[in-house]
Amino acid sequence: MFDSNFTVSNSAVVTDPSSVLALAGRLGPQSKIVDDESAWRAPPADSTIDALSARVVATRWRSLDHRTLEVKADTPTHSHLVAIVLRNENVRLSLCGRTVHDGTVVAGMLQITEPSVSASCVFRGPYDVLHLHVPNRLIAEFSRDVSDAEPSGLQSAAQMSQDPVAERLGRALLASEEDGKPFGQLYADCISTAIVARLLGSSCRVPSGARPRVAELARWRLRHVTEYVEANLGEPVNLADLAAAAGLTRMHFAAQFRAATGLPPHEYLLRRRIERAQEMLTGDAASLVEIALTVGFQTQSHFTSVFKRFVGQPPRAWRQSHGGKR
Repeated sequence: MFDSNFTVSNSAVVTDPSSVLALAGRLGPQSKIVDDESAWRAPPADSTIDALSARVVATRWRSLDHRTLEVKADTPTHSHLVAIVLRNENVRLSLCGRTVHDGTVVAGMLQITEPSVSASCVFRGPYDVLHLHVPNRLIAEFSRDVSDAEPSGLQSAAQMSQDPVAERLGRALLASEEDGKPFGQLYADCISTAIVARLLGSSCRVPSGARPRVAELARWRLRHVTEYVEANLGEPVNLADLAAAAGLTRMHFAAQFRAATGLPPHEYLLRRRIERAQEMLTGDAASLVEIALTVGFQTQSHFTSVFKRFVGQPPRAWRQSHGGKR
């Protein structure tokens, strides 16, 4: 689990403008900042990621399809892959035949896959994941800048972790694509650099033992909660309802749910409501008021403010940019 209070303050890679500009100068023009993947974890066909690369390439794997999909991929020998989850989804992820996660993942969770690792994943419904293809050479350079010690690199973890800061940086990276402003590529490269530097710095920190570790919510309890949420997105739902679905008291449930997902229960509920609203905005001609009520908001204004907080755009503008019917 990464420390969300960690900041990189001494890395020349992040703070030295000349270093960033020099890096940008080696990049060359690119038509898109974040390409949609033609296959799971596949970099764009026109990108060059090899042993001499020194640039992060970002791709996006997403779909609103509710069918189950199974995919497989191997990371190249010369790069790592960082996956940042952008929406709540249900997956079974395995590395080299060993299950890393099976069940609900929430936005902000991330996973690092080392070079030459065989990965497979089963997506049970809609998904949206940002993938960063990080060359080994770049990791070595950043590690030496952050620490005088021999760089340890980024390592695959036994389970997925939660990093709200990395999620916010990832969404800022996507915003650079949507804005289409001048210097968008340079802006995106700076953000990619910050994400890699943060993960490297976090891997060097020693976890504090000052506070006792809270046990994660058991998988079967978490499944009961997520199923309850899905069945009641349009109804008033409070903490007591979710705790009852898990078979726990409110106090024990809230702490264990956050330990398992990285999110407070209410935040998880809001995210699922907004994700359901996104599905309706792209495939339904209903009005914004109708959609707001359907996903459990009492007023359109509250729906709009929460939607903008999570997505970065008001629902009307988001619908227009994604080809909605209304």
